Amino acid sequence: MKFREHAKGMLLLATAVLGTGSCSRDAGPSMDMDTEMAPPPVFTSDPLLRSAMLEEEDARGTGVSGIAFLREGLIAPDAELQRVAVRGIGRLENSQFIPITFPLLFSGDETVRAEAVNALGQATFGSLGDDVADVLFDYLVRESGEGPAVRAVIGRTLGRLRYADAGRFRRAEETLLRLTRAGAGDAPLVTLLGAVMGLESMARLTGRGRMSEAAVERLRELAALGRGADAPGAGEGSVSDPLRLGDPVRVRRVAMMALSAIGEAGSDVLQGAIRDPDSDVRRLAVMIIGRDASAEGDPELLIDVLTDPSPRVRVEALKAYAVRAPEAQECPLLLSSARDGDLPVALAALDLLQQPCENRSGQDELLSGFAAGLETIGTLDWHRGAHALVSLATLSPDVAAPLVDGAARSTNPFVRMYAAQAAAKIGSTDVLNALAADPSPNVRTVALQGLFSLGGHAADRVLIAQLDQDDPQLLLTVAELLEGTPSPDEAIGPLLAALARVSQAQRETARDPRMALLARIDEVGSVEHAAELEPYLKDYDPVVAARAVGILTDWTGEAPVAQPALLQRLPPPSAEEMVRLAGTRVILEMERGGEIAIRLLVEEAPTQAARFARLAASGYFDGLTFHRVVTNFVLQGGSPGANEYAGDGAHGRDELGLVSHWRGTVGASTRGRDTGDGQFFINLVDNLRLDHDYTVFGEVVIGMEVVDLVAEGDVITRATVVQP
Repeated sequence: MKFREHAKGMLLLATAVLGTGSCSRDAGPSMDMDTEMAPPPVFTSDPLLRSAMLEEEDARGTGVSGIAFLREGLIAPDAELQRVAVRGIGRLENSQFIPITFPLLFSGDETVRAEAVNALGQATFGSLGDDVADVLFDYLVRESGEGPAVRAVIGRTLGRLRYADAGRFRRAEETLLRLTRAGAGDAPLVTLLGAVMGLESMARLTGRGRMSEAAVERLRELAALGRGADAPGAGEGSVSDPLRLGDPVRVRRVAMMALSAIGEAGSDVLQGAIRDPDSDVRRLAVMIIGRDASAEGDPELLIDVLTDPSPRVRVEALKAYAVRAPEAQECPLLLSSARDGDLPVALAALDLLQQPCENRSGQDELLSGFAAGLETIGTLDWHRGAHALVSLATLSPDVAAPLVDGAARSTNPFVRMYAAQAAAKIGSTDVLNALAADPSPNVRTVALQGLFSLGGHAADRVLIAQLDQDDPQLLLTVAELLEGTPSPDEAIGPLLAALARVSQAQRETARDPRMALLARIDEVGSVEHAAELEPYLKDYDPVVAARAVGILTDWTGEAPVAQPALLQRLPPPSAEEMVRLAGTRVILEMERGGEIAIRLLVEEAPTQAARFARLAASGYFDGLTFHRVVTNFVLQGGSPGANEYAGDGAHGRDELGLVSHWRGTVGASTRGRDTGDGQFFINLVDNLRLDHDYTVFGEVVIGMEVVDLVAEGDVITRATVVQP
């Protein structure tokens, strides 16, 4: 029997036996839709079972007990244990566990039912969701009026499923539209927000052309919901209770995101949104206007926005104006914005000035003025000069050359990285060769990329010489640039030596560079090197071991067997540790000034929160940087190497759930499922496209104004763990 037919039978049976919204165990009182739900307690009546379930979740069901304790939690008399159990089952992202998830839809506890719905959606990871959608369609009819938060999660889930059948897609869209209008008027805000989040996911995943006109019109209506009646601080509240999250500002933002994805905002919507009291609604409107030269919206709408009080809006206005305005109008504005007091705005203008203006002499003069003195400039005020240098090198290589030489001698490695970018643009191989021997691996990486861009494989000798280094990003870059090398005999020995050296450290987070090295070894090696590769059949990383099998099979014609010797996983926190961490904040003191207070969401992401607290308490983050700053996206930091690939040695497991990536949330940086390395990011805007792919383990509760001022390379002077 197909799962869909089986599930429908179970649905009818459960409804008949249990009654809608009830449970065979102690269901507890039902919850009025207007009652505020307190955050679930960290401590439960059975801490040993709680710990055992967390261990099984963290092991992804591959431990000695499999999922025995999670199964026990599913039928526990404690609703909190049921909630944690079904959430853990969902995090396994395995469709074979759908049948044991299904009965939890009939719990008397709203939080359990919501997690069960989310778990059904997670079970479809990497596959189609038509059958789960059918179950949710039927279940929604039976979900009582006392479960607005559950209906919200149903909406979110239906929107992110992948559909093979056009009819189900259309039914899902119609269901989401009904959820936005539940009752006599609009739905409860929590349901409304969940439904519009579902529509946004659907729009983003399908793009233009598939959403119905009815959906587009409803999104246009919601883009103006409650405008003019917002309470102070709306849209910025705590995210720790995702089942009660909802306000008109967030609804407007998400509706605008959806309209942006499908390109159907309309001039009336844009006219209102660009004057919205919420800065992020205005920002999204500007993004739609500036998407491309043929996009809807009058460029004259941008004139007022160019003086918007929010730097986030002004950055997008600059980009939009550069797309939509004639060059004669564009350049004077960019030249003046380069002097803006807010750094993100100035940097956006300086980057846009890589295109020539009518007044070239004035443009060169402005860029030269910013770029002068980079050799001796301080650690907090180099950004304008570095960005100006790259733009000047693009426009006027002769003018930029002496400034590039000075920047290459800076004591700041971030400045030298920009010097390497500029040297590549002016074609200075002398500067690039010098920087290829820089003490900073990050500077070397940029210099090597520049040398390769200028001369291709003529740079191979320099590339191969870098294989005696240990920085993971540098090794990955070298291995990738050596693809197609005409000197395989010169490359194979250093490649094998680099792989052996890096592997000795047994760091799970070295997977990416090691896989890149293996890719080159596969290309330039042969059967005579098989003996040197055979030890990796027993590698600590099963992904590397499997790659070794593939290479040896290609070389020898025989298929060896991988026998990986797995490392011990990072232990998840104990029940006692979770109690101790409940309410904990990590305070980041910034060299630029100010503090950022991050409240850990221990209940939502216990393992990631505990790791962050442990690293902070050990002094790990002290002196590290925010090495990646993407305006109107994220800040990323916590890397000992100040790059994407250097982190804490062991992989951490994802803990994906119902907390979304709203502005101010803190997430775990990964490069694929279950590859966290201790690096973290802070969302500068609402980034719902990161939901269900990146763990949220904290939220900034004090200091978002400090977060907004963080620039590339800014130093975390100290991280302190503060208990409640």
